[in-house]
Amino acid sequence: MPLHVRLRPNTAYLAFLTAGVAAIISGFMFSGFARIFIIVGGVALAVLLGGPVLASTVLRVPILTVDAAGVRFPLMGVRLGWADIMAVRQSITPARAALLIVPRDKEAALRQMRPWLRAEGRTNIASYGTPIVVSQHSIDHKLEDIQSAVAHFRPAS
Repeated sequence: MPLHVRLRPNTAYLAFLTAGVAAIISGFMFSGFARIFIIVGGVALAVLLGGPVLASTVLRVPILTVDAAGVRFPLMGVRLGWADIMAVRQSITPARAALLIVPRDKEAALRQMRPWLRAEGRTNIASYGTPIVVSQHSIDHKLEDIQSAVAHFRPAS
């Protein structure tokens, strides 16, 4: 049975989402350019953060799926077959525990990403050596569970 990992927003994530909604509401107390700027900023923040939460929790779209075909990131737009993956390993830094999925062709993986996520992918390459970094903070499975699923489904080389 495939492993489906869904988004579970942490406190910081929810705080930024709440700030976006608060900006929309408070924007109506201003006038002129400030009103437009605050409302548009709040809408952008709420949509960028609220969209994935809605898709993953309400519509049940996983952020990560591990199965016999490989690893898929439906919200990110990336699909990697097992032949396309060089390594899957954990990286524990003082700031963040994360799972690193290292594709054989990093640029091809970047091209698959949604356009608004590519900058983060490039930053991840500079920081971690891969565009795909799954943080432990906002998912409903442990990183060890994902690694176990990878070990189960990945064909022996």
